[in-house]
Amino acid sequence: MNVTDIQAALDAISELPRGQVKIERLERLAADARATDDRALEGEVLLALIEAQEWGGERDRMPIAFGRLLRILDDFPDQLGEQADMIHWQLKWMTYNLLSSPTVPLETTYRWLDELQSRYRQRGYSPRPILALRSCLAGDLGDHRAASAAMEASLSAPRDEMADCDACERNDWGTWRADMGDDAGALEHWAPLIDGERSCAEEPHRVLAKALLPLVRTGRLDDARGAYLRGYPMVRRDGNLRSSVGYHIEFCALTGNEARGLEILTEHASWLTGPRDDVSEQLGFLSGAVVLLRRLVALGHGDLPVGGRSVDELLAPLEREIADVCARYDARNGSTVFSERVAARLARDPLLDRLPLGASAVLPRPSAVSVPATPPSAEPTLDELVAEARRLSAIWHPHADNAWRRVAEAGEPLSEELAAEVAYAEARALVAGDPAAAHEALLAVAERFAALNDQAAALRTRAGAALARFHMGDPAVAGELARAVSADAGDAYAAGKLTPDDYLTARRAVPVIAMGALAGREDPPRAEVEAVIVLLEAEHALALKHDVPLRAAAYEDMLARVRFQLGDQEGARAHLVAAATRFAEAGAGWHAVDALHMLAGVTLDENPKEAEELAGRAIEHGGALLAPDRAAQLSSLIVDAISRQPERELDLAGAALAAAARWQGISEPDTLHNTFTAARAYHTLDRPAEAAALFEEAMPKVEVPYAPPMVAMTRAQFGECLRELGRHRDAAEQFVEAARLVQDDPDSTRTHAELAWSAALALEYAEETPQALAAYRRAAELWGDLGEVVPRVRCLRSAAWLIHWEEASDDPGDGGDPIDPMERPGPVAMRAVLAELESLAEQDASEEVMAELATTREQLEYMIPDDDEDD
Repeated sequence: MNVTDIQAALDAISELPRGQVKIERLERLAADARATDDRALEGEVLLALIEAQEWGGERDRMPIAFGRLLRILDDFPDQLGEQADMIHWQLKWMTYNLLSSPTVPLETTYRWLDELQSRYRQRGYSPRPILALRSCLAGDLGDHRAASAAMEASLSAPRDEMADCDACERNDWGTWRADMGDDAGALEHWAPLIDGERSCAEEPHRVLAKALLPLVRTGRLDDARGAYLRGYPMVRRDGNLRSSVGYHIEFCALTGNEARGLEILTEHASWLTGPRDDVSEQLGFLSGAVVLLRRLVALGHGDLPVGGRSVDELLAPLEREIADVCARYDARNGSTVFSERVAARLARDPLLDRLPLGASAVLPRPSAVSVPATPPSAEPTLDELVAEARRLSAIWHPHADNAWRRVAEAGEPLSEELAAEVAYAEARALVAGDPAAAHEALLAVAERFAALNDQAAALRTRAGAALARFHMGDPAVAGELARAVSADAGDAYAAGKLTPDDYLTARRAVPVIAMGALAGREDPPRAEVEAVIVLLEAEHALALKHDVPLRAAAYEDMLARVRFQLGDQEGARAHLVAAATRFAEAGAGWHAVDALHMLAGVTLDENPKEAEELAGRAIEHGGALLAPDRAAQLSSLIVDAISRQPERELDLAGAALAAAARWQGISEPDTLHNTFTAARAYHTLDRPAEAAALFEEAMPKVEVPYAPPMVAMTRAQFGECLRELGRHRDAAEQFVEAARLVQDDPDSTRTHAELAWSAALALEYAEETPQALAAYRRAAELWGDLGEVVPRVRCLRSAAWLIHWEEASDDPGDGGDPIDPMERPGPVAMRAVLAELESLAEQDASEEVMAELATTREQLEYMIPDDDEDD
């Protein structure tokens, strides 16, 4: 094979996809090139072979080709002169690949490191990249002191053409600090990449993945969410960045996003059994997968499917594979440092209950949950169960009745007093569903307490029976019962048989029934409302006098509601503030939720910042006791409050995603609306990657929360984000669909014109010339209907240029009769725009018309010389 044939074959092979076929053909071609006298050609083939081996899964064979290449360089430096820099650049990357391969002995790796250092010194290159490689190897071996010394020396060495780009170097610096356990130091090195100031072909892709957990551990949750939203689309389905996908899976597993992690793993399930052409990348991916799978098993989801197998079936083989790879690294390194590091990663505990990411996926109800068995000695005694039930009852805890149920289920004989308390709790639980049964049960329990001579409990239970009777729809009888209980309580208290708390508890039915009689009536007589206020104020005064804070707080809350009914906003607010404060001070913050929620609602318009704080306090006080729908409502209130405050877009995004997560499973429209709110907040912040990720997640269901005009606006915003990311064809689809939604709405003509123009621009950048031309003409027509001169002529000029460029690309240059440049389609279209403007200028020589006229003349002149040159 002669030189010409070899060069042609090399050009043809370069078009082949990465893989074994390409490598084999280049190996044969390298043998043919060696038989020629052209060492430069042989060097070119060997460089191509080395690159193919690097990306085709045969990195261990790279030293053979490189050995031959270096001999040629040494023996024929003049022939390879122009390739020398590339050879030394590739030598650096080959050495790096040797470092990351467990099959290459350390002696071989050190020999190549020394070879690299020697050759760099001979050519006057900086030792900066070699020192970084030595640091990396020392870190893998667990010698952190040597790793730090080498990296610090690398940082001090000068940069030259052999140094990695700044983005890649910063990745290495941050990785070094992260391996040392210094999250803050790692993030400091990575900051320019995370902030978008530095980039290259693989950055910030890799750094955004590596930074996820350090950002969470340092409390930078908004930044962690942003790194995920930006970073995952960058590495998705890129086999060369499998370890980065693994970091994203691990991040989801440890931040309460297991369902999203499972989606990502399922999407990449083929990688679980695919070719192992890069051991370190594959190990990184599998490690992230195992962190997720272990978490799913712990949550009781071992039966969920992943790529044709269940989580349970997949976990053990992957763990064995990881162990085998780690054993190979340990054998190479002569220590267990590597396997210990991987084991520590696999054993990580969750960092957060939930960091909302805007993902719609949710896990099904688990079939079984892996919970460690409780040692028998840890089971509470009956006395402990009773003490806990009494404690919860004393603070009106919502779980008090459940605590008494646990007493009943303890399996031990109960005294008559305890049995009555259990029966009281069971009767109370009936009120909401069957008040009649509750009424009868409570009267029976009251008799049991009376027989035990427990007058306080008997009165308390009779008051409960009166309230149950009210819920039966019999207010008159209920009122009589309540007043009788109150009178008996007064006598008992006067006789010293009740504590103040017992006394006020027995009296509670009278004011509660009086207030309940007002509820549901649209406009009760003012006198009745005022009478209830007098009653509540009297009970409130008694609670204050006798220092019963929970009862005082309850009456503050009731007074607030009645004063709202009376139209006394300020008075109601004062009572709500007092109620929330007293409940919190009494250690019953969960009862403050209602007051804080109402306060936030009435404060929203005049002071959104205060409303935000009040709603946040409500969620905090409610904690795990807060009903899911109430938590979701409060979260939406926070979103509303933040949206009314300037320059709070980042906070708005986080709050909206938190609200979306809380609405999941409760209200799909609210879930989607809040996801779109977060996307718009990122859009406003000019963070298109985060915005686009959220838009893309929710856009398939955009019609659920919105009417067509709002859907159109949302699609337009999504399109703008896609355009910023260079995804012009996808952007055009959004603009075209948005325009379609408003095309028949006479009130949306301007919006239609703007969307048509945006679609035309995106289609032009996507090189969809016919569609772009039609969109420009449609936009021009719409602007004309609106009487808007400037946007109309700009659309027409863009159309003229498209015609001009399309004609130039189609010109076969066959040497036929020349065409007058002015008669070509592009200039003809531009002259039509010019004629329209000249006509307008005669009628109204406004400043904007004259400016567009001048611009159009200039652009027409640009078209003509271009045509002359082509001719």
